[in-house]
Amino acid sequence: MEEKKISTSITEDDNTEIKRRRISNSYAQWIKRSNNMISGINEHQQALSANGVNDLSAQAIETLIGECKTIENGQEILKGKLKEQTQALERKVSELKDLFSKNRLIIKATLPRERWVDFGIWAKR
Repeated sequence: MEEKKISTSITEDDNTEIKRRRISNSYAQWIKRSNNMISGINEHQQALSANGVNDLSAQAIETLIGECKTIENGQEILKGKLKEQTQALERKVSELKDLFSKNRLIIKATLPRERWVDFGIWAKR
């Protein structure tokens, strides 16, 4: 499957076209750019209001920024919980390995090699 590249065309003053790849922005960059847009809308409100960009546009952007930050905070909480759960799992798996090893030694010392497979133990020589 061929990958499609997204690009934008920019026309300079002398009508020559320049192709540019779109740059994917991170979450933080989108927040920064959106805050800049709010400032610009507020500063140039009089000129923009005739074209439908007004105080409500700035408020809508600000509301979405707030919602994004709330969701991001939730993500950070989940990341912390995931780290805690991963540590708990690692401790339990370590306990399991220790217990398995101890039992494995007892089984190998007690039963003949042919029966080890019953316990999931395979002999290597």
